[in-house]
Amino acid sequence: MCSTQVNDKLTGELALFCPLERCSHYQKPDNKIKKDGIYRTHSDPVPRQMYYCHRGGHRFSETHYSELKHKQGSMKEYEQTAKLSCYGLSSEQIADVLDRDVRTIEHGLSGLGKKSEQFHTHLCLTGLLILQLVQMDELWSYLKRKKCQLWVFISFEVCSRFWLGFELGSRTIHTANRLVAPFKRFGNWMGETLLKVTTDKLAAYKNALEKQFTNRPYHYLQIVKRRVKRRLVTVKKCFVKGTEEDFPEKTQNTSYIERFNLTLRQHVAYLTRKHSVIVKINSTLNRFYGLICSTTITFGFIGV
Repeated sequence: MCSTQVNDKLTGELALFCPLERCSHYQKPDNKIKKDGIYRTHSDPVPRQMYYCHRGGHRFSETHYSELKHKQGSMKEYEQTAKLSCYGLSSEQIADVLDRDVRTIEHGLSGLGKKSEQFHTHLCLTGLLILQLVQMDELWSYLKRKKCQLWVFISFEVCSRFWLGFELGSRTIHTANRLVAPFKRFGNWMGETLLKVTTDKLAAYKNALEKQFTNRPYHYLQIVKRRVKRRLVTVKKCFVKGTEEDFPEKTQNTSYIERFNLTLRQHVAYLTRKHSVIVKINSTLNRFYGLICSTTITFGFIGV
């Protein structure tokens, strides 16, 4: 499935699920959900949508399933808060710009991050994606000071230009396992087409794939790059599983995921090189990745 086909599906109307955990038909696809009026809030002039769960027999609002329920602020303010956060502004600075209380901004950022992650997971589980070619790579960052290294592992589906997920942690197999594990849950492989994976020479990817895909065949290519004084000298291709014929010529690289990493560094101030903004806790970077994920999906795929 090409990028245009997936984008057409995402711009259409997505399947709706009941978000109430106490409902007997919670997140069941066979449950009919329809629009059921609107409501207004004191802080937002734009009306919000209400929905009705047929099997459960109850109504719920469009923000009911997230921490944004009963929170002060309009959808426009939520969007501005997310953008200012990604630019590196603190909660105090955002509160000063938007003329809001700091606690309101912090609650809004927490709710936006979790809602973005839920939205991304929902898209992955609706069966829109067909995993054909996945590239994985890692970004270096740090907490408080450069001695406290923090690695960001990222997976990217090339054919649809879709960001599959990310994991924060050390540069070990434990982080790689957490990144690869959702592939089986999100995966929707077309017919007998085998999944193709390309990464760098980090051994953690190879071990994680062998652990997670014990009963499912796949093709795996490692791109080994040699640098001298930070200059790229040679690039070698190591076909761990499969042969050169299994990978089309334009897929024998990691250029897509590397270009995506550069886009993330440009959008998240905490990843920008030679920047005064630093990450103090893991949850901060985790929240910003969720916000960028939602922005990437909402406003179109990144062309790489």
